[in-house]
Amino acid sequence: MREITVNQVERCNLAIFILGSIAVAVIIRDVMAFFSFAVASAIVIFNFRLLKNIIAKLVLKQEIGKKDLLITLPLKFILLLGILTVIVVYGNIKPVYFLMGLSTVFVSILVSQLLPVFSSSSPKETR
Repeated sequence: MREITVNQVERCNLAIFILGSIAVAVIIRDVMAFFSFAVASAIVIFNFRLLKNIIAKLVLKQEIGKKDLLITLPLKFILLLGILTVIVVYGNIKPVYFLMGLSTVFVSILVSQLLPVFSSSSPKETR
């Protein structure tokens, strides 16, 4: 496995968000399926970026304060949980497409890892 950067995962995540939203809109032709996928994927992208920023601030400080661990991370988690709860309870979502949208970060990490394997431009090992 090769080392991937967070920026590569974010770019891949954005591409999967756009391509997945277009695919759901064209293939399924259901507005609520498109809405469910797009909203869930956007929430996960926002969460990934927010978590990246929080971790980057913690690493750059070189000292981890109790405030950061006891307030910032749980507050982010509660905010995400609240947004998901409001959307699931009050939104008329399609659960399958919503779960597909929530899995875009996982898929983008897999794609980022597997892309060099199938790409001809990556250097091959010689034995």
